[in-house]
Amino acid sequence: MTAEEAEAARSTRLTAPGAAPPDEPSLEVLTKIQKGENIAPPRGALYQEYIARGFTTEQAQKLKDYYTTWTIGPSHEMKFSSVFTCPMSGEHFASGIMDNSEVWGGRVWYKNKKQSMNAAAAKALDCFSFRQNGPGSSLQRCDDEPYFEDDIPALSSPPPN
Repeated sequence: MTAEEAEAARSTRLTAPGAAPPDEPSLEVLTKIQKGENIAPPRGALYQEYIARGFTTEQAQKLKDYYTTWTIGPSHEMKFSSVFTCPMSGEHFASGIMDNSEVWGGRVWYKNKKQSMNAAAAKALDCFSFRQNGPGSSLQRCDDEPYFEDDIPALSSPPPN
């Protein structure tokens, strides 16, 4: 078995449903990041995180029900901002700052709902990883900093209808 095949097998084992999450991103993930290639979308990675935490597939599929999304603007220029609520702790994770985002009114806004929900999932993943591995040792998806449970920021009020 070549080194590449061994690394691919290790990565597959570590990301299989029910497997313990790795302490650090796999070599494959780091290589993709360095090359600017896509890694798992945040919502998919969050699904895998909850599977690793003991959720059944059926429970993990219901994670979509734990997103709240607000819209502002006219229909032809609508913006979206989402919050993911952890089904285990009730903690809220607002959309993090990523590519193509706009920050105003205390919220991060995106041009479509999918981007907004992925940004909320990314913020949750960043915080989970930060809390497990400590500062500087985790893959960070959002430009804004993750935080510990004791430093949870207050959510801004939802926009008026």
